[in-house]
Amino acid sequence: MARQAVRSKSPTAVSTKSGAKTNAGRLAVKVDPAARAANLLQLRRASGQLEGIKRMIEDDRYCADIIVQITAARASLQVIAKSLLHQHLKACHEAAIKNGAAEADAMYQELIELVARMTR
Repeated sequence: MARQAVRSKSPTAVSTKSGAKTNAGRLAVKVDPAARAANLLQLRRASGQLEGIKRMIEDDRYCADIIVQITAARASLQVIAKSLLHQHLKACHEAAIKNGAAEADAMYQELIELVARMTR
């Protein structure tokens, strides 16, 4: 079952510990259950990789081996980010365009910022 987004005219901006701004209370639009399940599975894999990296550091493993594992963990998270971006473009961007130019422009800016963050 797809969840509908909770929309407000002025979402509350919240700063995270990293200083990034996020809008509290927003939910995804038309979440695909299969995509959600795939993302959660990939996240469990990434979590396992991070635990493995932690053990490698605790065991004083060879630095190059740890770096290889860090690269693999980052790639796992990137798979999730790409999937979420795909879903976002498919559902949220489509909804923003239907809701008028102002919302479409705001979504466009959000997409530019997301892509910029993903390519850092």
